[in-house]
Amino acid sequence: MEDMELNKKQSNTISPNVTSNVSDFITAEQGTSIETPSTSNDIQLDREQNNDDYPSHPVNEGEPKEQTYQDILGSGDLLKKIIKQGALDERPMKGEQIVINFVGRLEENDDIFEKEENFEITLGDCEVIQGVDLALSLMNVGEIAELKIASRFGYGEKGLSPKVLGGARLVYTVELVTVKPEILPDDLTPIKRLNIGLKKKDKGNWWYARNENTMALHVYRKALQYFGGPGEIVGSDSEQKDILSERVKTLNNMAAVHMSMNSLDLALSTLDSVLTVEPNNEKAIMRKGKVLALKGQNMAAARELEKALQINPNNKTVQSILSNVKAALVKERVQERELYKKMLGQKNDNIEKSAKDDKNTV
Repeated sequence: MEDMELNKKQSNTISPNVTSNVSDFITAEQGTSIETPSTSNDIQLDREQNNDDYPSHPVNEGEPKEQTYQDILGSGDLLKKIIKQGALDERPMKGEQIVINFVGRLEENDDIFEKEENFEITLGDCEVIQGVDLALSLMNVGEIAELKIASRFGYGEKGLSPKVLGGARLVYTVELVTVKPEILPDDLTPIKRLNIGLKKKDKGNWWYARNENTMALHVYRKALQYFGGPGEIVGSDSEQKDILSERVKTLNNMAAVHMSMNSLDLALSTLDSVLTVEPNNEKAIMRKGKVLALKGQNMAAARELEKALQINPNNKTVQSILSNVKAALVKERVQERELYKKMLGQKNDNIEKSAKDDKNTV
């Protein structure tokens, strides 16, 4: 949606906290260092010197020296090979905080396009590409694995400019460093709740800009957990105001995603949640009018759009939508009149036919 608050910069799909070094293992494995980028959207990465030049590691008794790839999904779209075994039975659970190191490379030419050290994410919250997220749930703490990921579980047909082209297959070296307990919003200070919620909302915006609507909705719902529910008071008046403002923005963004997916009833319900908090929210009123028009409820749509124009008479988008709605209403009235005429004409024909039948009977 053109009016949605989105960060459409094609930066790293991971949070832009790129560091200059990764773990000793991964650094040694790559055989090269990475320059610290000047911005999160301008990551200058060196090419790996040798993909197969892994350092030696102690091998557990009975462990094969050469691991083979495991086909996680059975389709060849996500392959996992253990490079270093981790602690047994210490896999993370969905919702837990985990710390990882990783290097992402192109399968085609081995170019590195992203690299992170001590990167903290919530497992299952779409904070990394789907292939990495799925594989991490099958790794033990301390494990290092190599992943081969098809584009549908990576950066898809859109790619990641400038290095990852659409449809590119990826190779990731990932280390699961540690697992931390799940972060519960009620255990956090208001400012921490706000910061985590903002991070998740921004990630939802990122997914939405890529037309990954399902991912965007998932992350928006997670953000709302930190922004509090209807009627929930979080922190002081000023803190509550900031959190409530972000909740309204997130709900508005969710409504836009529902509209993109043609889930009009869900969009209406979400917009009503916004208007319960802010009855004069111009964006929500405009979108509600548009949804009602899409549902064919043009009279109700016109009322909402006229209400939006009362708030901002210069809103060109609302003016355009309202013009179309009014044209549809005129067409509906013409069709109704034609229908009535046809019905009345049919009724007169029946009366005349009945009179003739009666006369013949006599």
